[in-house]
Amino acid sequence: MNTKATATKAKETAEKAKDTAGKAETTAKTAAAGAATSAAHTAHVAADKAQVAAGKAVTTGRTVAAEAPKKAAAAAGSAWVAIKARKVLAAVAGAGAPRGRHHRVVLRRRAARRRRPLARLTGGRLGS
Repeated sequence: MNTKATATKAKETAEKAKDTAGKAETTAKTAAAGAATSAAHTAHVAADKAQVAAGKAVTTGRTVAAEAPKKAAAAAGSAWVAIKARKVLAAVAGAGAPRGRHHRVVLRRRAARRRRPLARLTGGRLGS
């Protein structure tokens, strides 16, 4: 009887071990699935952030590309006003006037150039 009891007890212990192994397997599968889901979520978030950064870079590039011709035109306009005003500048410089005066002449001419036609015609009193 003692042998049968020991065999029965060993059989029960083996079944318990089998159940424990089955539970461990299920837990491992769940953990692996959770890790895979977490990794996929992290990759998705990283891809979204990269897409946002690329969109910002494109927007910045477009802004710079749009502003470059305007800046070049403004520089060319200033240079053209200075060339047109060279006679006035030469006269002011030749008369021994302080250096700041000829700069004011260039700025006044440049400001007059930016006015609308009615404002230029009336000296800035209308249509400014």
